[in-house]
Amino acid sequence: MKKIITLAAAAFMTLGLAAQNVQETVIAIGNLTVPAVTLSVDKDVKLVQNAMSQYLKDAKLKTEKSNGFNVAVNANIPTIAPAPVNLYTLVDQQGKGKKKATVVTVSTICTDLTIDQSTLHANTRVWLEGFYPYIGRYEAAQQMAVEKQNLKRAEKAAASAMAASAAIDKAIANDQKKIADYQEKIKKLNKEIKDCEEEIKKLEADIQRQTKQKGTAEEKVQSANQNVNDVQGEVERYRQLSE
Repeated sequence: MKKIITLAAAAFMTLGLAAQNVQETVIAIGNLTVPAVTLSVDKDVKLVQNAMSQYLKDAKLKTEKSNGFNVAVNANIPTIAPAPVNLYTLVDQQGKGKKKATVVTVSTICTDLTIDQSTLHANTRVWLEGFYPYIGRYEAAQQMAVEKQNLKRAEKAAASAMAASAAIDKAIANDQKKIADYQEKIKKLNKEIKDCEEEIKKLEADIQRQTKQKGTAEEKVQSANQNVNDVQGEVERYRQLSE
């Protein structure tokens, strides 16, 4: 209930500000001088122009340029008049520096002489007052669209960062596997080296035993020496492999 009351109060304040900012004036349209109302808002002129274009589109009003105004010719706007009217709107920037402001000017002309002109003008004022809160809603909708695009870009950047992180994790896992593979190879090579060293010890023991058997015949000696040379060659080869 408190929230509803607060929203209602905010809406009432907005309408109050709109009423305060709407001023009576007269404008020249061709050779005619007609009553008009103006609304001064502290918003960017381009934003207000776009908001007014959308405000007219929402009311299904088509406009054309005439005498510097956007004119909806023979427009049916029941809240202003029961008969077709020509609705003149203009959004421009007035003043300079701190006094610079965006001013919305609106006037309506009705050729139906049965329409009370004071009522027509009063309804035009109410129509313009209704545009004041619309500007805020339009601005919020535009900002929401921008933020949605920012969100999409942020989500895309986050997805890209996550993909890059996942790629790095995969690269690290691959490198870790390579390290494990190399460590396994080193382990196998160390075993082979150890086996070669054991084999060398056995061969060296054989050499020692064979050297002590010199009392045999020359032929055996020569054969043994030849065998020793062959074995020594193998020893040297394995030694080089082990280095």
